[in-house]
Amino acid sequence: MIDRCALHGGVPVDVWQHYENARNTWLYAFFNYRLLQVALMQVHVAGEAAIKARAKLEGLDTNKFTLKELLNMALERRWLLDVNFEMVADRAEREAEHLEMLRYMGVPREPFVGPLHEQDYAKGLVEAFRKIRNALAHGEVVLKPNLSWEFLAVRDLINQLFQRQ
Repeated sequence: MIDRCALHGGVPVDVWQHYENARNTWLYAFFNYRLLQVALMQVHVAGEAAIKARAKLEGLDTNKFTLKELLNMALERRWLLDVNFEMVADRAEREAEHLEMLRYMGVPREPFVGPLHEQDYAKGLVEAFRKIRNALAHGEVVLKPNLSWEFLAVRDLINQLFQRQ
């Protein structure tokens, strides 16, 4: 499960190392449950390092921006798109299949969510990222039984910030 959450080769080494630290901590959390919070914090550190590294590639002085501003910039500059997140990459196709199955069963149903936008998931993820990272940074206890969703989301966030090699 942890091996599935690897980064591609285009991620800068310093970001990759932060992320590997998080993955290793997650692995050791199988032996010590309380390390899950450390792994969660470290994966957010990796995500923050990635946003800063991408901003630096764009020639920006990251010392002039808060994490919130950098995450907003990532959305505005379209560094983060839903199609690049595994969790929702095929969302439109799944919804179409679901509607077709309902019609086949004789259940008329129209989509109630409206059109799918290219950054709906990314915007929600950015907001969750901010809240969880700030809670952890300010000493709140956040213990979750499974971090796979967080690791997949941050892996996809980091991977799409940098070109594959």
